[in-house]
Amino acid sequence: MKQLGKQLLIACCLLGALFLSACATGSGGHGGVAQGRDYFPGGSPDYAWGISQTKEDFVNVEQAQSYSGLYSRQRTWQNITVSSRASATILGLNAYYPLHVRWKLKDGREFMLENIDIAAIMREYFKSHDIQLQWQRERRPMDSVGDYGPLLTHEVKDDTVRIKWVISTNHTPVDKRLTTSKAATKWQITDEEHLVTTLQGVPTHDIDFNNWYEVRK
Repeated sequence: MKQLGKQLLIACCLLGALFLSACATGSGGHGGVAQGRDYFPGGSPDYAWGISQTKEDFVNVEQAQSYSGLYSRQRTWQNITVSSRASATILGLNAYYPLHVRWKLKDGREFMLENIDIAAIMREYFKSHDIQLQWQRERRPMDSVGDYGPLLTHEVKDDTVRIKWVISTNHTPVDKRLTTSKAATKWQITDEEHLVTTLQGVPTHDIDFNNWYEVRK
């Protein structure tokens, strides 16, 4: 019952983030985007948020957790886990949110980064970087089946946190992505990573990783 309650609370928090993303606006812009709106790769209207934690980069990490959202005093920490491919945990976001990360290395050192200003980081990044999405590179309209939007990810490596954009390319031709019965064929997907920044962790101690729901004064 306790585990079910935890899962329901996490689901509610994620739904709340999705609702807020439809209402919130950031600052900054790029390429003619209206002032007051956050800019995403290719001028995409939204982006996905997730984790891109590789086994190689996690080798010295004992445990890591993160939270992204508007609420600075209420945090629902989630474990950062290893995956062979970057994965999205929230879809359809149209604004950037502050990121918080806490982790412990296998040598006993603990680190925390709070209130990472993702919006400010991206404003600076897109002053000198231009990331195009697959259909833009191929000079064609976006296909609703099999084309991927941008995925913003984070990962822990030693005493740092790395923020990356992951752009997926579907190498299956658009006209071969569905069968005659409209079922998806077997697509060939590759991911392209764009490192945005590497942030040095702040040393701390006595992190309670079991306190996954945190209310701060």
